[in-house]
Amino acid sequence: MKRILAFICLLLTLKIVDAQGFNLDFGGAPKMVSWTFASQKTGDNEFELSFKAEISSGYYMYGLEKIDGPLPLEFTFELGRDYKLVDEMIPDKKSKEKFDKGFEINVKYYEGTVTFKQKVKTSAAKVNVKGIVSYQVCSSEQCIPGDSEFSFDLEGIADKPVAKSTVNPVAAGGGGNSLLGFFVLALFMGLLGVLTPCVFPMIPMTVSFFMSGSDKKAVIVTKGLIFWLSITLIYTLVGLTVTATHNEAFATTLSSHWIPNLLFFILFIVFALSFFGLFEITLPSGLANKADRQADKGGYLASFFLAITLAVVSFSCTGPFVGTLLVESARGGIALKPVLGMFGFGLGLGLPFIVFAFLPSLMKKLPKSGGWLNAVKVVFAFVISGMSLKFLDIVDNYFTLNIITRDVVIAIWISLSIVAGLYLLGKIKLPHDSDLKHVGVFRLILAIASFSFAFYLLPGLFGAPLSAVSAFIPAQEKQVFSIISENNAPVQAATAMNTSNLCGVPKYSGFLTLPKGISGYFDLKEGLACAKEKNKPVFLDFKGHSCSNCKKMEKGIFLDQRIINILNEKFIVIGLYTDDKTELPENEHVTTSSGRVLKTIGAVNLNYEAETYGLNAQPYFVITDADGKAIIEGIGYETDADKFLQWLQKGLNGL
Repeated sequence: MKRILAFICLLLTLKIVDAQGFNLDFGGAPKMVSWTFASQKTGDNEFELSFKAEISSGYYMYGLEKIDGPLPLEFTFELGRDYKLVDEMIPDKKSKEKFDKGFEINVKYYEGTVTFKQKVKTSAAKVNVKGIVSYQVCSSEQCIPGDSEFSFDLEGIADKPVAKSTVNPVAAGGGGNSLLGFFVLALFMGLLGVLTPCVFPMIPMTVSFFMSGSDKKAVIVTKGLIFWLSITLIYTLVGLTVTATHNEAFATTLSSHWIPNLLFFILFIVFALSFFGLFEITLPSGLANKADRQADKGGYLASFFLAITLAVVSFSCTGPFVGTLLVESARGGIALKPVLGMFGFGLGLGLPFIVFAFLPSLMKKLPKSGGWLNAVKVVFAFVISGMSLKFLDIVDNYFTLNIITRDVVIAIWISLSIVAGLYLLGKIKLPHDSDLKHVGVFRLILAIASFSFAFYLLPGLFGAPLSAVSAFIPAQEKQVFSIISENNAPVQAATAMNTSNLCGVPKYSGFLTLPKGISGYFDLKEGLACAKEKNKPVFLDFKGHSCSNCKKMEKGIFLDQRIINILNEKFIVIGLYTDDKTELPENEHVTTSSGRVLKTIGAVNLNYEAETYGLNAQPYFVITDADGKAIIEGIGYETDADKFLQWLQKGLNGL
């Protein structure tokens, strides 16, 4: 009878575990997402793949958007010549959005159950589609990265081989209104481009061209429509050109490598200096002259060549807008996003021209070209100068120079805002400016906004989050001076790294970091060897680049000088990143019990945490002896510095 009762209890326990959405991987560590894969035939050689994620209660999974911060949801397919992906990965519900205190940016996420669908077209009778879905789930206390392999056996009809395709994981609906928002942004930037000195003066001339040769309304409107559609087509072709070379490697390089970001920084600075009036940027005059000669021939075709003329002549003013949109779209992970962005920009740039073609009487209400256009150009120069620092920050991160810190960027932004405000009030005059007899209402409003922005940024010099602009400035970890902690309480500044606590220069210290002021290692074997040499216990810190709660602790209790001192003096600290993608030498690869070969720093560390402690969550801290044997039970996310200190002291007492 006892055996029967025990068996029933075991079944109930397994049922409870299953109900909580646990599945086992990494040596028995629980994962908070259960995946179900299914396929449905929609045609002879067409299928719809279904990826259903059931997220445990109290946890959320980051979305498909690739941003600087959390680890995104990503579907990686092993592509072959016998099938191709059709369209984008589409979720069945809109992602939620919130401000993440750890990364200080807005993040998109899913809760509960969500299903992603991908269309596939095959060319063989039997096709196997396989790959890996990687993700990260978090709760209020921990973050857990994971991945699951998927495989679909599809039966179609033998056909000609299909062209090799690439994966475009972000869906048209995956980011909620992200595509719509990006399109609206592109449209708005096109309208802003109209206000530049290169475009605005061309409005009367272009509308006069529409009206020349005929006074029939239909002819005038037709010319205007051809011009508008031609402008849109020209910029859309630019987007198509970017799309033709757009893939995941391109997006990754663009977002993280120093060469393209340094080039973007230089390009933006060159445009800013041109807007300030230092020099004029022009394309070869032959391009504009050829298009202009074709436009002079008249007729409907002339509207097309007039559009080309406008695009070429206005490049010196519209270049920064186009460059910003293309960079943003290339980083977005959606293959057609550059096309959408350039399509929206072209629509916005040509919209006023078609409006005046329909209603030429509105021309009389247009303000005359003059000094105000140059003022608009100069204001754009201030904005571009500030935005260029985003690219320089990536270069700084790549080489770990720590020169473009958060404080430096905020200080420059404050200076630019104040100088821009003074310029708008006429207190500063550049060589190409006309005399300002009085300050208009709109100009006064812009000046007030500029000064207000400077005042808003000021607390950021002392560590304030500045959530409204956090996505455009360096991360909080690059704040050199801070008197504000996570809960806005004063904190002591961290001391310099205590190098006497080390046995040598740590491996990977060029790109991996510990909390400010704490010294340590990033390789388990190296750290344990030093612990034996120093005869000290080990403090293991399982962390991640994409772990929001890890960053919260670094901005919270790890700024406490008491914790910094005890870690530096009493322990050998080893920071084990579980999501770092750096590939290890072949002799350091690890083969799991299931036969899977782990090749990266993150995969090896995550496997070690799971096999040794039965967890794959971060942050997680363990105190061990020099042989790696745990002295006391580990601890996870903790915001109370006193409790964390008690745990550290308990570990020391347990030796």
